[in-house]
Amino acid sequence: MILHDLFDWSNAGVGVTGLGLTLWAVAQASGAKKAAEKAAKSVRHHNAEVDFGTLARMAKELHGYVEGGMMPEARLRTTDLRSDLSSAIRLHETFLGKDLDRIQEKQVDLKLVADGLNRDSDPLSSTERIRLLGITGGILDLLSGQCGKFQSGFEKGVPNG
Repeated sequence: MILHDLFDWSNAGVGVTGLGLTLWAVAQASGAKKAAEKAAKSVRHHNAEVDFGTLARMAKELHGYVEGGMMPEARLRTTDLRSDLSSAIRLHETFLGKDLDRIQEKQVDLKLVADGLNRDSDPLSSTERIRLLGITGGILDLLSGQCGKFQSGFEKGVPNG
């Protein structure tokens, strides 16, 4: 009888120890999952920061080309910027939040810039050029500001979105 009781008690001890280790492993696994999700979000946030930094540089080049009267280069940069901005919006929509509408408005502005640059008529008048400078400057300001928001959020460790 004593050997039988000892066997039952040792089985119960092993079972309780196994249950405890299982609960501990589940807690560790859920903590690891949360850490992995946080790291993935941080990487996506960093990618958005890099993408919008690139877009801001492209917008700066576009603005410089319009300012310098280099319309063929401005046409090319406008096409590149429109394409890359569209991709960035789709990829990083979750991080844009309330700025999404303003950025989509700038997509429309880029379409207007492209239409103005691609027409086959006379060179741009000074009024048209000033208007294009205002539009491209607004696009540059918005994209640079968005990049700055991503950078400040990343540095603070509090990503947008």
